[in-house]
Amino acid sequence: MIPDLTINALQEGLGHFGVSSKNNKTVHVDTLGVKIDNSQSTLTCFVINDECNKVLQYLSESGRVSFFVGMISHEAYNFKGQFVSTEKLDNADLKISENYTNNVIDIITSVGLSKEAALHKYGKVPDLGITFKVDKVYIQTPGPDAGKEITNSEKQSND
Repeated sequence: MIPDLTINALQEGLGHFGVSSKNNKTVHVDTLGVKIDNSQSTLTCFVINDECNKVLQYLSESGRVSFFVGMISHEAYNFKGQFVSTEKLDNADLKISENYTNNVIDIITSVGLSKEAALHKYGKVPDLGITFKVDKVYIQTPGPDAGKEITNSEKQSND
């Protein structure tokens, strides 16, 4: 189950999809939105295929995923899991991404990044979804709980 307390960060936070090779070399790619499937406990991260050749290569080697997502305020989480599949994005996925990128551009320009720089980084259209099954979720927000795993009882505390 995807913890309720992470949903806002997943929908509005800056994401980095990471993976390591069988020799523990790491690589990541920035994400341009996330689709949440709580019933399957999966996340589908939207990326640009041309920017993630190494990511896809390492996924085929290890299959293990580390997805970091953080709010500009400081709230952050790390999702660990197992690679499931890649898929082309459909119109519903592209709409999620469009809403996400418009929001991110608004946020980062409101704190001083130029509109040009924001568009260069986030004004792109993803073309690939990478889905993984979430096994564990960790708090990465600085403070006394940083690094703490969110347990099943905490995941369901808002139900």
